[in-house]
Amino acid sequence: MFIRDHLTHEKLRGIFKNNFELANYAIRLGTYLMKSGHEVTLDGLLDEVRKNPTEAYLEELQRMDLEEDDSEE
Repeated sequence: MFIRDHLTHEKLRGIFKNNFELANYAIRLGTYLMKSGHEVTLDGLLDEVRKNPTEAYLEELQRMDLEEDDSEE
């Protein structure tokens, strides 16, 4: 029962205006995490969305990644 409850969107309800915004954010966050070399699981991705549900968080991750790339060159 725990797994079924954990994977439902009940814990994510109210964070985004609708399910499309939630899905779009989760897809973009997951794509970013995979491209940057992180191992991504569905549980981990949903936890990350719950902890940091704002566009600013995703933009900050991308900005830090760009700064890191610039400093390596």
